[in-house]
Amino acid sequence: MKIAVLSDPHIGSTNAVFVPNWEKVVAHVNARSDIDLVVILGDLTLLGSEQPEDLLFGRLALDALQPAWLVLPGNHDVGDISRASHQPSNSKRLALWQEQYGATHWHSDQLPGWRLIGLNSQIIDTGLAEECAQWQALEEALATRGSRRPVLFTHMPLFLTNWEEADRPAWALMHDGRERLRRLIVGHDVSAVVTGHMHRTVQLDLPETRMIWCAASSFLTYDHSMPEQPGAALLGLTILTLGEGEVGAEFVTLHDLMISRIEDYNGTIYRSPAKD
Repeated sequence: MKIAVLSDPHIGSTNAVFVPNWEKVVAHVNARSDIDLVVILGDLTLLGSEQPEDLLFGRLALDALQPAWLVLPGNHDVGDISRASHQPSNSKRLALWQEQYGATHWHSDQLPGWRLIGLNSQIIDTGLAEECAQWQALEEALATRGSRRPVLFTHMPLFLTNWEEADRPAWALMHDGRERLRRLIVGHDVSAVVTGHMHRTVQLDLPETRMIWCAASSFLTYDHSMPEQPGAALLGLTILTLGEGEVGAEFVTLHDLMISRIEDYNGTIYRSPAKD
């Protein structure tokens, strides 16, 4: 069974710079006969956290996908983890997302033998009431999975270099939420944790689980602008193969995508977070 993971499309209703790349990735998925499901791994929109029309634009864009799909929000869709951000995730932003896409977290049993669990990374360690509800739903989804193998999907990575690193909520989950997830991952033998956000690809086999960072379709970044991190820059999509209790990742480069780096836009598209 195969899942096409489309991450960080950043498509906008008023700034269409990355829309052609999205359309080419969708065309690639639709042309394949081996895709059982598509997961959009957050930052579908460019400015959905500030412009509700982008949320509608993103929702309509999903109609072009021929396979069944599941979608999660990212920071560009519902806001940031940090309470000090200029656009913190909050109940209003979450409600606007739900109007277009439904719940910000979910689980799915549509692939036989597997339980796919989608988490909204943007509410973890925020203290929002929605965070409490998500933890309860996650624990129930893991506890009731039976013989199904669990796979977690979330927009932001759990960490950049190690479990014990300092908090950098613009880039990865913070310590308390990260450790709570770590315990659940180990306790329920989670097969893989699949994330986006960093616009880089990597597969890390750790004692706890396999970590897979997925390709973005929109843009790349310069290494010197980013915090220390593993992986490689690649524009395209990620194909997950689920079989024999294991999740494998193939990173697919689409050579006809526009290649650009966000720093070259000089802040005209959106405000970039600080490196540290």
